[in-house]
Amino acid sequence: MTTSHDTRLGRLDRLRRPEYTGENRCVPCTAVNAALALGVAGAFAAAGRTGLAAVALAASFAAIWLRGYLVPGTPELTKRYLPERALRLFGKGREPAPPTEIDAESYLLSADVLVDTPDGTDLAFAPWFASAWGDALDGLRLDAGLADATSPVTEADDVGDVAALATLTGVEEASLSFDWREGAAFAFADGQRIGHWESRAAFLADIAADRALTDRLDDWTALPLAARSGVLGALRLFVAECPACEGSVTLEERVVESCCASYDVVAGRCVACDARLFEVELPPSLAAE
Repeated sequence: MTTSHDTRLGRLDRLRRPEYTGENRCVPCTAVNAALALGVAGAFAAAGRTGLAAVALAASFAAIWLRGYLVPGTPELTKRYLPERALRLFGKGREPAPPTEIDAESYLLSADVLVDTPDGTDLAFAPWFASAWGDALDGLRLDAGLADATSPVTEADDVGDVAALATLTGVEEASLSFDWREGAAFAFADGQRIGHWESRAAFLADIAADRALTDRLDDWTALPLAARSGVLGALRLFVAECPACEGSVTLEERVVESCCASYDVVAGRCVACDARLFEVELPPSLAAE
């Protein structure tokens, strides 16, 4: 027998939008709609219509709770008009690149880490660096906890990764930790985020490059950490073989999209293990081509 309670629940279920509620609820969209609801209710209250203000506020928040938004088209409106700075407050915007004190490409060229390709149309690893980077990767693959970068990260892997991160950053190992989310690595020092890698393969690429540059360049370890991070990230743009499985790295253009943001990127991805080595946002002029 169907009760009135069941009927009401059925009606509520028809109103729900699971793609925008529950675990899928977008905090920026919810915040924008809540602010609009408060503004409308405030306008009614200012006009002396407090009863209508209370009804409007209750109805608005009920709609936001059930549907995820109040104003139709909110996801597209938020994506188009909410400033990037506001999105970052909710963890939705793109992280700004860390400030560096040097131009990464100029530094790598002046240090003969990068050289022109034979046809002069691109840059590539200098032979000495390609050899040193490969040797460093071989050493990492033999290290405990760093042997198989294509498998899911285990507790033993995390120990090895943290030790490597401590060497890279000069930060005490005890204060460092990793949070792995869908294959991407987020590094923390005393709970504060200090780095992000698209994959464990990308992390290994940076660790190996840091070891190679430390052995060869006298000024490398004297550079600020932000500058070294920028240089290591730039080097990953020229990786031709995956550090994890030695598969070929190819370039792909794609659109990174959420309910609040959309932007075009070019990414380097291994065709064998699908590890992503880097992701760079395309300027609007190139993305439009």
